[in-house]
Amino acid sequence: MNAKSDLSWEDIISPTMTPEAYMNKFWDKIKLNYETYEPKTEILEQITNFLTSRKEKLRIAVLGAEWCPDCNRNLPRMIKIIRTLKNLDFDFKILYGIMVNALHKPGEPLWHKTRSPPEVIDPKFDLKAIPTFYFFNSSRNLLGVIVENPKTQSTLEEDLLAILQQNQ
Repeated sequence: MNAKSDLSWEDIISPTMTPEAYMNKFWDKIKLNYETYEPKTEILEQITNFLTSRKEKLRIAVLGAEWCPDCNRNLPRMIKIIRTLKNLDFDFKILYGIMVNALHKPGEPLWHKTRSPPEVIDPKFDLKAIPTFYFFNSSRNLLGVIVENPKTQSTLEEDLLAILQQNQ
């Protein structure tokens, strides 16, 4: 998916969780990933400088599920990144409860369409794997996505900075 997509912040229609509610609900499962992750300070400084110099509010939506190991690793890390960027304005929505259609055939949607939120089968979201992080600007337009894991030899904060820099 590219930032030219017609996906917008308003396309998230299902109930979502705040990072605080997520942390409270799943703390036992995600504690280690949250506590041991150390975001790169120099990258966080660049993100802060980028957003403050443009007076930009970053909006983040993530689609995921409790059963997903990548979600349990990367969502707590993203929350730690955002919490470390204390003086910035963020809006963060977590859409959990995605279910896999275990009986899907090739060419059919991977996601269970009646047991998952409707966003998972909405073509605007182009959901291929979870977690998928969607980043929007203050105008509520899509800037970019991180699908499942950061790129090879990269971190979530480095991928986030790259998304911001591609949209200057």
